[in-house]
Amino acid sequence: MRPRLSGDLRRANRVEVMRSFYGRRTLTRADVASQLGVSVATAGTIVSELTAAGLLEETQSTKSAGGRPASRLRMRASAPYLVGVDLAETYVIAEIFDQAMTRVGHFQTEVAPTDNDPESVAGHVVDCVEGVIAGLDGVGPGDVAGVGVSLPGQVDRDGGICLHAPNWGWHGVPFKALFQRRSGLPVLLDNPLKAITLAEMVFGEAGDHDDAVVVNLGTGVGLGVVAEGRLLRGRTNSAGEWGHTVLVADGLPCHCGSRGCVEAYVGAAALLDLLSDVDPDSPLLVPGDQAGTVARLAEAVDRGDPVAVATLERFARPLGMALGNAVNMLNPELLVIGGWVSRAFGEPLLSALAPVVKEFSLAVPFDAVTLAASHIADNPVSLGMAVLAFETFVLP
Repeated sequence: MRPRLSGDLRRANRVEVMRSFYGRRTLTRADVASQLGVSVATAGTIVSELTAAGLLEETQSTKSAGGRPASRLRMRASAPYLVGVDLAETYVIAEIFDQAMTRVGHFQTEVAPTDNDPESVAGHVVDCVEGVIAGLDGVGPGDVAGVGVSLPGQVDRDGGICLHAPNWGWHGVPFKALFQRRSGLPVLLDNPLKAITLAEMVFGEAGDHDDAVVVNLGTGVGLGVVAEGRLLRGRTNSAGEWGHTVLVADGLPCHCGSRGCVEAYVGAAALLDLLSDVDPDSPLLVPGDQAGTVARLAEAVDRGDPVAVATLERFARPLGMALGNAVNMLNPELLVIGGWVSRAFGEPLLSALAPVVKEFSLAVPFDAVTLAASHIADNPVSLGMAVLAFETFVLP
């Protein structure tokens, strides 16, 4: 195990302090000390460094326990700006944030799942980044400190390479280089599972839990893990590839080349296949439109449509089984269900899942876990990628 150096610890403390202030929160130095578990003097030193760097500023004072006013601090909501990109199989979303992580712009384009040539995809991403910057009056590329791009696959963050994107058939794609051929902006790459989990840790349900699992349900599926308060990445940044664990031996083929993967049973394509099985002539099916079909299906569930309800119940079966496996293996105190498929269904999906997760979990870990839907209002992928861009390109 590599020992943590003093410089690593100082930077880790600065990261934790800044995460406490995201979203225009105001805190005293005593609040910071309490959250970090350090002395007020140590917290004061960190705060002074961040204030000198132009990242924090003094705001109103508040009475302390001793009656002496304690100054409160907040992040400076100013330039430089950060761009977070949610690149998925069917869309590209670019959002721009000030350094307090308040979203100030949004740009989106739809992409056909077959439009997966790396050069073409990189072009779509750069177009969206340029579009979201152009949408802000008085802001140009020079006001942007960096861009974080989430890729739907396994990512080598240091090399800027997409190692494997199963749904696109990518292997070893130098996506950072493709981006930088078209844009001079600093860029980093990561995986949506890490971005979503970080967003939940900083802004969402996982912030108050040391052990949590954050599930992403979309065209692809996966999960992020918070273990003892830290985002778990694994040796190759591949932790959380739950979608490619095997649910059924020799089962349905998966885009990754294996058979019986969780994703083959609970990805958006599998959900549409279930709807077709329940009613091949369902008017809810929109050929070639995953997102549109899922939206219509979710609306029909809310109306109590029997075909839609039956489809959701059948979908919850393999999903609940796979989540029960995750509960048994990881023993979280919180299980957050997120991703665009989850957002479409909301509470009906959670209600259908709960008894199935219980059925396939051991009693002790199930009794310790709480199931919750993600309640982050903004796109958690682009938000998490903007946080990573800030911590990479701005935070000293």
